[in-house]
Amino acid sequence: MTVSPGLAVRCLALDALAASTSDVLRRHGVESMLLKGAGLARRLGTDRLYADVDLLVAPDTVTAAQDALHAAGYRPKLPPDLHDIAATWHEQPWRAPGPLPLTMELHRGFAGVGDYEELWRSLRAAADHFDLAGGRVLVPDEAGTALIAALHAASPAGFGKPARDLANALAAFPPGTWEAAGRLAARCDAVPAFTVGLGVLPAGVAVAARLGLSSTRGPSSAWLAARLASPTAVGLAHLADVSGPGQRLRVLSRLVLPLPVHLREFDARAHRGRLGLLWAYARRIGRHVRLLPRVLRELRTARQRQHG
Repeated sequence: MTVSPGLAVRCLALDALAASTSDVLRRHGVESMLLKGAGLARRLGTDRLYADVDLLVAPDTVTAAQDALHAAGYRPKLPPDLHDIAATWHEQPWRAPGPLPLTMELHRGFAGVGDYEELWRSLRAAADHFDLAGGRVLVPDEAGTALIAALHAASPAGFGKPARDLANALAAFPPGTWEAAGRLAARCDAVPAFTVGLGVLPAGVAVAARLGLSSTRGPSSAWLAARLASPTAVGLAHLADVSGPGQRLRVLSRLVLPLPVHLREFDARAHRGRLGLLWAYARRIGRHVRLLPRVLRELRTARQRQHG
């Protein structure tokens, strides 16, 4: 793969950020683990580009980690109230200090995982030390890497870079590693998403069948997201994945009327005062309406999969 000098330099800067952030957290008594980035590239034996740093911490150390980042000059990219400890978020973007616009994602879990505490315990128990950019970071072992690769492939845009990472992981790791990854998925309540991710590629389908997971039905929202379905279809499918009218109402309200801070991330008009924000909301609702025929087709396909 031919890499431009600018992208190569950016990846080196991200490596340095991963090492320095791990050190900042360590000095405050917080252990962290690099989930992807250079550690994943080393495990897969490939050259891969990455756009940010993903560091996992134990869920019960999140507050200490946030305090350490604030003290070191990092700033959250979203308002702090969106990341209340009692909420369900699994990653939190932070702007790193310095002249470059670099992002560090603070993870207390991962998409598709139901038990964040067990994810940390299991990954930490088998983690390896990795020398990186003049520092040292923890990285998951092969089974943990296989799990993360499959879970990432089950995320939105799973057919892009996450699918390439999964393909490399399927080629690099022997059957025993995938068996261990399946046991890890079971321990941390991630089997449905693990199965959805493997299902993105034919080789992954074969692994799922060998592990006895081919009959496991993952959430329709994850299945649709991994196949680049429209965000509207993914959001509506998610309504069926959550329990309780209160949760469903929150999901629906965020789908139709997201918080202004989220809308401003994706629509420049939302930055232009109250009228600009109203116009951005109107555009979003109009987009939902225009996509309705596609959304209905996607939801019908997902329903047929569930009952097939």
